[in-house]
Amino acid sequence: MKKILSLVMLALLTVGAWASEISITMNNVALTWTATGDDQTTTSQGITLLLAKGTSTTPTSQGLQSGHIRVYKGSSLTVSAASTITKIVVTATGGESYAADGFTVTEGSYADGTWTGSASSVTLTASGHQVRVSKIVITLDDGTVATPYFNPAEGTYYGPTDVSIHGQEGATVYYTLDGTDPTTSSAVYSAPITISQTTTVKAMAVLNGTNSAVATATYTIETAPTVANIAAYAALADNSNAAISNPVVVTYANGMNTYVKDATGFLCIYGSDLSGKYSQGDVIPAGFGGVKTTYNNGPEMKFPFFGFQDATETQAVEADEVTVANFGQSAMWRYVVLKNAQITYHNGKYLGFRVDNSTDSVAGYNQFNLTLPDLTATYDIYGIVTSYQGNIQMYPIEFIDTNPTTVGSIAELLALETGKNATFTTPVTAVYHSGKQLYIKDVNDDFMLVYGSLSNTYNNGDILNDIAGNWTIHNGLTEIIPVASTFGEATPGTPVEPELIPIEEIDQSMIHHYLRIENCSIDSVAGDSRNFTLTDETGDMIMRLNFSGVTIGDDFDFDATYNVEGFLAYYKSANGETEQLQFYPNLIEKVGGTVVVPGDVNGDGNVTAADVTCIYNYLLNGDESFIDTCDANGDGNITSADVTFIYNILLGN
Repeated sequence: MKKILSLVMLALLTVGAWASEISITMNNVALTWTATGDDQTTTSQGITLLLAKGTSTTPTSQGLQSGHIRVYKGSSLTVSAASTITKIVVTATGGESYAADGFTVTEGSYADGTWTGSASSVTLTASGHQVRVSKIVITLDDGTVATPYFNPAEGTYYGPTDVSIHGQEGATVYYTLDGTDPTTSSAVYSAPITISQTTTVKAMAVLNGTNSAVATATYTIETAPTVANIAAYAALADNSNAAISNPVVVTYANGMNTYVKDATGFLCIYGSDLSGKYSQGDVIPAGFGGVKTTYNNGPEMKFPFFGFQDATETQAVEADEVTVANFGQSAMWRYVVLKNAQITYHNGKYLGFRVDNSTDSVAGYNQFNLTLPDLTATYDIYGIVTSYQGNIQMYPIEFIDTNPTTVGSIAELLALETGKNATFTTPVTAVYHSGKQLYIKDVNDDFMLVYGSLSNTYNNGDILNDIAGNWTIHNGLTEIIPVASTFGEATPGTPVEPELIPIEEIDQSMIHHYLRIENCSIDSVAGDSRNFTLTDETGDMIMRLNFSGVTIGDDFDFDATYNVEGFLAYYKSANGETEQLQFYPNLIEKVGGTVVVPGDVNGDGNVTAADVTCIYNYLLNGDESFIDTCDANGDGNITSADVTFIYNILLGN
């Protein structure tokens, strides 16, 4: 039946390009937005996007980010075209709180991020909650081939810039760099083009003998002005471009925020392009730069970035001790610590910290979604100074118990009350690390999930000493919330082997255990892209794709037999109606085939920053050592998107 359908589709495609598919990444650099009051509009590839304030109390102009747009609750995103739109697929970022299911429509059908219908203009209203849109794909019934588009957009850049060309799926893209219009005899696009001098790029897509319109972009390459240090950079006018000519040290990095300092001041570097690139203590070499802006009265550097090199050295970072009395005199983005402090107030993300039982307090905001520790204990609270509506406050990044409890095993930690931090006096072994999820094994061979952002990435077998954290229950699963600063460099050890077990012998006592199930069939669940049925000769269970980069695509062979490795989990729905054991695979191995770990470019069995380096070496230096595996996201091209794919695995996005 599948073969018949494939032949029918092939016959339809050979008739002509009856519909075009346009993909737009929500990058405020690749897209040029124009403000009209609180509304924002942009046009890309013939598609007009209108980001309208609506009933939102927050101006929509604040919704433009470097990697997505924020459609606030009550606001809307309208997609318009000159021809008929038949389908829109929305990709959102930021988790369930900002997922695409927050949209509603007044015409057509919308479900699970996909709109279908027939209209030249479609309005998606964020009725349920804020939606953080990272990409939309629009299908047009226009009988044409979509015009290619460039990323980043044309403009002035400082230093060599990699330009990718995106054409309609299945089309061949031809391009020129000499200002002439491309033909089918021109160069075929296959990988990002490095533009080192002012150049006009032209591109044309061809699908089934039909040509698209020609897209044109001019990239002006200039030498960036330089400033001596952070203080000089902060003094620049907003929207200036400049490079800082001395090195800076990273005080804290989390997602899109990288906080740095030098002898003259503090700076926030904001943008998804640096996510995962640096950790606390990394020294960023001189010569980096970006667009200077001001955020809440503090200096900020935003995309487009240039000149960011890998850190070649690290140094210890000490927080400046502050008190309630002098906290209001602190500089924006300063890395500080409040000694002997308690959490005296919390309401959602809003916090209050009191020091040494004084009556005065410091305001805080849980920007990084930390799990709050035991509210009765006293802590050294580390954080970043920021402000809100002119009032100085702190983004906490760590709570260090001033009177720590010690435990010798996972069982001893779980014997404490929830939220109580404790330090392990015995080493633990890392088993698997994916984003915010780290599975460990202790000296008693007990397994546990550590959930939280950590500066280091760990491989199977790594030995960790003196780690600390507390335990909690989330969605029916017991997990450890780490004290991140205690998860330092690991000592390599012996990798942990999974326990070979048939499905019928799996029970709830094995939660978080590392298991291997052999000779299984995998079947899809109707309408579900993450849950599958895993069956061996003894029974079956739900297999859930929980780890970033572990995917089952459209070309997956459901008729084959597989060996799977992964971790046992327990799921309990919010209403308590569903309770079940689930298997989270970190490896799916076709029997008789090869093992593929998504994102593992260098083939060492783990996804780490070393895999990013392999892609960079190919893109920047032409190193073809790992060319067969550099296409981490499997889209057929080796681009910066493959780097982003690996970063998302490391960050758990």
